[in-house]
Amino acid sequence: MKTEKGLYNEHFNRLADVIAMKKTDRVPIVLNADAFCTKNGGGKLSDLVNDVVYGNMELLKGMQALGDIDSIEIPGTYPPSMGAFFLSKIKVPGRELPDDMIWQIDEKSYMTEEDYDTIIDKGWNYFFLDYAKKHIPEGLKEVEYFSQFASQIEQSFVDAGIVPLCSGRVMTGSPFGALCPARGISKFFMDLHRIPEKVQAAMDVMEEETEKALREQIRAAKPFTVFTGGAREAGDFLSLKAFERFSWQYTKRIIDIVAEEGSIAYLHLDMSWDRFIDYFMDLPKGKCIFSPDSTTDIFKAGKVLKGHMCFMGDVSPSLLTLGNPDEVYKYARKLVDEFAPQGLIMSSGCSIPANAKLENVKAMIAAVM
Repeated sequence: MKTEKGLYNEHFNRLADVIAMKKTDRVPIVLNADAFCTKNGGGKLSDLVNDVVYGNMELLKGMQALGDIDSIEIPGTYPPSMGAFFLSKIKVPGRELPDDMIWQIDEKSYMTEEDYDTIIDKGWNYFFLDYAKKHIPEGLKEVEYFSQFASQIEQSFVDAGIVPLCSGRVMTGSPFGALCPARGISKFFMDLHRIPEKVQAAMDVMEEETEKALREQIRAAKPFTVFTGGAREAGDFLSLKAFERFSWQYTKRIIDIVAEEGSIAYLHLDMSWDRFIDYFMDLPKGKCIFSPDSTTDIFKAGKVLKGHMCFMGDVSPSLLTLGNPDEVYKYARKLVDEFAPQGLIMSSGCSIPANAKLENVKAMIAAVM
């Protein structure tokens, strides 16, 4: 019988081999299923808010009940702390929402046009702290509160043999991803056309600070992978010219640093990136995980990026919720047949919804067993 340490090592080595596009005994499974697993473990979503350690142990129990799961995307969930990440208020179950309703970002977007000058003159870190203290002070307090328990919760998953794919201690993203929610999507996209030089000048300042902090964080924490990616800079919104100017140049520099510092870039890519797939060939070979949310055509991406990076996903949340086990199994097997030879991590597209059908999630897992 394998010990927890032996199981952890088996899972870790399987993931590492797949990321390097080496042959493995089976396709590994990574779950991003905080809400689903908490409920599957017998808990309520409000447990993640009202007793963060207890709620996350229910999450762990619900994940273990699904079988031999290799990895969790990010161990440790505390919904109230997410507001600071999005520079927004957040409504959570057990407080503003019913006990089993999923948490919701309440995006207000308080950043003004003049704040670009503040970032340029005083830096992003100065602006962020000032913004947070004025508009989302509770978000900073929630992050500080959760930090007391994050390592304990992460260790619980490790002790159970489940590999944290990413650590909450080292997460990064492009300036685009931070400015857009702070400014508001409509105003921000108008800024890209009205005052592009000012926006880019602010992004340059943000990027310099981000790169310095990222190197320090990776050297201190030595994470397996670093969470990065994007959503609103996907092909649904931007022209190629705007993508290159306001998104890709910064994203690529961040990913290059992750690779230079000896980690793996976990590219969590929401929305459709179909028009931009070719750009990913410029990233370091064997140092990235391409993880679309089921909106991107993963099979098209697979043809372009074959032999360059491994893939993760992308069983759609809608299929896991509205489909049946035969449909889920058939699609998951299609992913295995297409991608396993070049490196596949089985997962949902983005995350498994709280109301996904248990039999559908089990069918996705069975497809690689």
